[in-house]
Amino acid sequence: MKVTIVGGGQVGGALAQAFEARGDDVVTARREPWHADEIGLVDAARGADLVVLAIPFGAVALVVPVLGLEPGQILIDATNPFGRPWPEGYASTDYASGGALVQSLAAQARVVKCFNVIGFEHMASPQFSAGQPLMPVCGDDEEARNRVRQLAHELGFDAIDIGGLEKAALVENLGLLWGTLARDTGLGRDIAFGLLRRGDSEGTEG
Repeated sequence: MKVTIVGGGQVGGALAQAFEARGDDVVTARREPWHADEIGLVDAARGADLVVLAIPFGAVALVVPVLGLEPGQILIDATNPFGRPWPEGYASTDYASGGALVQSLAAQARVVKCFNVIGFEHMASPQFSAGQPLMPVCGDDEEARNRVRQLAHELGFDAIDIGGLEKAALVENLGLLWGTLARDTGLGRDIAFGLLRRGDSEGTEG
């Protein structure tokens, strides 16, 4: 699978590592490429089977429209709309969630919210003694949601399909809670949310 990671920061780098470990063909897109194996943002999505948005939320309005996303292409939104201002010219009161804004900027694409409720340190190797960390998945296109959920499952997460993109605010608030627990309670970043099930079942079936 050909994957374009938009953003070369900590989250983007960790997700690139995770996809590469699967054997995927991964390329990183930056506004100003640093290395020979990176590309610019313009038409970064061309030919990609999957595009992952892993940039500061304040930059989405500048970045998403220039990616060259094709009709029906899957765009995984791994951003969180907190800790930084909303993009200039856009108001949080006009959108139900950050994911809703991303979808409005990429109307031709199928946006799926995922990979935003855990620290970057655990993206490539989500190994916890208590079991698989929870990873909610939401998006308006069922087939795209299923593909991303299966992908997250293969990467080691307890991936749960929670429905349409109207649920994105819930997922983003879970990301905010993770950050609050990691930063303000002394727990640190080696934490994750888990879903307890009564009985013997562990995680979700692929």
